[in-house]
Amino acid sequence: MAFYRNVLVLMISMALLHVATGGLAVVLPVAMAADQWSGLAIGAVAAAYAGGFMAGAIYAPRFIARVGHIRAFAASAGVAAAVTLVLGLDTQALLWFLARFAFGCSTAVMFAVADSWIADVTPANRRGSVFSIYQIAGRAGLVIGPFLLAVPGMDLTRAFLLIGVFMALALVPITATRKDQPRAPRPVMIMPSKLIQIAPAAAASVFAAGMVNSGLLAFVPIWAERLGLPEGETLTSGMALGAAPLVMAAIYVAAMASQWPAGKLSDRMDRRLVIAGLAGTAGAITLLLMVFVDPGLTLGLILIALWGGTALIHYGIGVAHANDRAEPEDLPGLASSLLLTWAIGSVIGPFVAGAFYASPMGMRGVFLYAAVCLFALTGLMFIRSRVKPAAPKDEREDFKDIRATSPVLAEAEETAGYDSGEPE
Repeated sequence: MAFYRNVLVLMISMALLHVATGGLAVVLPVAMAADQWSGLAIGAVAAAYAGGFMAGAIYAPRFIARVGHIRAFAASAGVAAAVTLVLGLDTQALLWFLARFAFGCSTAVMFAVADSWIADVTPANRRGSVFSIYQIAGRAGLVIGPFLLAVPGMDLTRAFLLIGVFMALALVPITATRKDQPRAPRPVMIMPSKLIQIAPAAAASVFAAGMVNSGLLAFVPIWAERLGLPEGETLTSGMALGAAPLVMAAIYVAAMASQWPAGKLSDRMDRRLVIAGLAGTAGAITLLLMVFVDPGLTLGLILIALWGGTALIHYGIGVAHANDRAEPEDLPGLASSLLLTWAIGSVIGPFVAGAFYASPMGMRGVFLYAAVCLFALTGLMFIRSRVKPAAPKDEREDFKDIRATSPVLAEAEETAGYDSGEPE
């Protein structure tokens, strides 16, 4: 029972964190658009989060080793809650850039704490089921966050306050546990250049996931809010939130529903062809959104949900493909390299998307940018499948539903079978 209680408090804390981050994914772009920010400024703030997350993921093991898991989590959650509330005080661009960088650093540490703690306390023969529940709890938080902002009368000021409350509440469960703290994580880094040598298709997949998803999601809430506005009306900071919470929730629900079936399909055929099919479908949907940029709420909701169900699941399949190609001794460092590659794409993507948004094309340009990247990934996957055959089925790792959080979770899942002396 003690084991389940300690895992449960970690999952509750992380679910609350995901509620906050899911809410911020809606509020931030809408608030910046309401304040008439340029596309480049909006993209820069989105990139700041990714840059902070990358820096935090690299520094987290040393920080946790120095102060311990609980203090590291408490300090990071406190900073994340504080900067979230600061966002509601002013809309000065430099302040928001620094606040989002700090938020990215803080959440990376929180993920590293939770991932390493669960990996340490969970027996190897239970890790598969426990990690699956952990991932579901996080995704459920991402869905709940936007829905909380969809209540009537919710404006931007109230939204920032509510999100700050959930960030502060994430502190409570994990700091109240009586369990001894686990060993500090010590991830080993493989640089992206070696990842390209080991599995170029995996490197391209996770890089494109960062480029496209971070870039497009920085502007989708703005597009969604304008779906429900009368012609000629613009966003203002005092108006209630409209369609954006529902649209973002639909994206996350669709991604949750499609991740596992697509991953299991990739266990049975060449993973690169699965990635190609998903990327090609997502590219076609973004082209439709570019042409029919204001399709109305119902059709827009359907199209963007289909996009989420195809575009947001490259990371896990890319990780699985990299595992198929790597030697066992490379697996721990490989997880860090995959995360770093994704983070680099997530820094670049919002800047490029912001430049397109600032162009005369506006949101059409953002969808065009995403479509070009997705079609390029599709072509590359087909080329790689012709150049090098797929790994034999008996040498493939089973698909594991992994998101880009911290390398610790991926490392633990990759090595779980070795810890027990037998496959999981």
